[in-house]
Amino acid sequence: QVRQTSDYIMKKTEFYIYKEDLIEFHPKKEMTISQFVEILNERYCINNMKKMRTKKITDYLLKKGYLCLNDNGKKTPTIKGKLLGIRIAKIQSKSGEIVQVNLYNVRAQKYILDNFYVIIRIIC
Repeated sequence: QVRQTSDYIMKKTEFYIYKEDLIEFHPKKEMTISQFVEILNERYCINNMKKMRTKKITDYLLKKGYLCLNDNGKKTPTIKGKLLGIRIAKIQSKSGEIVQVNLYNVRAQKYILDNFYVIIRIIC
């Protein structure tokens, strides 16, 4: 994305978290990947930076065998993913309907943070 200001063109930089911030970030409760990424974006996405995308993380987990695609094309945890701490749950959406989601426990979130610099290099 490119945004033009008066005399120059400013290109957004890729999402990034400094190592010190990454070390100090401690997940505290089970959540969806969307909620997890929303927290990362709220805390670390600064002006002129692209937001972190859930797709980067789930594509990495798919590649590493923690998630697989089911018959409907949805990403669901494999046995390996369940051992890591990813589970399927039914929750009520903001619109009130019951939806199936993947919940990531603290250990699964920590795994994502431990592999964060590999994940952000994935091109989506």
